[in-house]
Amino acid sequence: MKKSALAIAALMVMCVFSAVCFAEPSDADPPQSAPTMKFWVYGNNGWEAHAGNGYDATVALDDSDLTVVWATETVNGTTVSGSQMVYQYTSGGWTYSNINPYYGKVTSVNGLSAFTAYYYDESTSAWVVCDTVIGNNVLGFYKPFDDYVLATANIAFVPANQDANDIDSALLASVAAVTHISCYEVTFHVGSNTYIGYGSDCATAFKDAMVTAGLTYAIDLSMHHTSYGQTTVNNGYYGEVTTIGNQSKTTTYNAVYDDVDDVTYVTADYYYWGLYLPGSPYNISSTFMLGFMSPLAGMPAVPSGVQSLTQNEFVFDYEYFQYSWVDQGDTTRYY
Repeated sequence: MKKSALAIAALMVMCVFSAVCFAEPSDADPPQSAPTMKFWVYGNNGWEAHAGNGYDATVALDDSDLTVVWATETVNGTTVSGSQMVYQYTSGGWTYSNINPYYGKVTSVNGLSAFTAYYYDESTSAWVVCDTVIGNNVLGFYKPFDDYVLATANIAFVPANQDANDIDSALLASVAAVTHISCYEVTFHVGSNTYIGYGSDCATAFKDAMVTAGLTYAIDLSMHHTSYGQTTVNNGYYGEVTTIGNQSKTTTYNAVYDDVDDVTYVTADYYYWGLYLPGSPYNISSTFMLGFMSPLAGMPAVPSGVQSLTQNEFVFDYEYFQYSWVDQGDTTRYY
């Protein structure tokens, strides 16, 4: 089980953190070690810390000395391990790559399966039950960076009749402070303009770029997604940009009722911000939203042939397409 942890550790020797961020050895910032997370398990001598290094809790947990059994789930007809951030599935003859909604889901830790997971929130100095919408034992969406919505450097596996508040706060690990240094830098090209932002992922870097430039913007920075009244983990839209300046994602409809044939002809005009990686001679459409990518090295591995999660430059294009359909009866009131 530790083979993957050793591979990650080997990668960190080559691409170590700079001021607690992964950077190339040639980077001007002084290199340091990868961010440390501590995983707390109750043992014979009380609460014990097990440290691991990594971009997120899954990578760090796998890097620790704990024995972890990752859960398996079936997603879109594909069996996926909790250790996988990206999975692939086939539909209609096409292969798709998605973010695993169960990324970091654990079945047991050091043989303990009956536990409630808590994370330490430094902004409130309190232990908080891990998000039940995401899944209490789904840990991959927690990261040790202070610019992130689920920032933590400590996770406790709390059995019945124990309390995470008994952990000595002086022994807790700390989240990394994201600053304006080169390893966090991301470049965004919007039309003829270029903006620079800094973040532990490319979504927080985009927010930083827009705030610095004083531009109106809208970006999804929540790890919850609500659709048709159901709220789930935001494994698809975290980092979706919907507004830059005065141009926003929007759909307009034109509906015309034909009372002879008793049908309504509907045309929809859909405008949105397309996200691309710079390429030659053509830019390449990004497989993932900004939030699942980072300028940092040491990101989780992806299946062969899939776009890397380490990226630091993007192109936005305000795009449009039109589609039409026919409704039975007079449906103009719905548009």
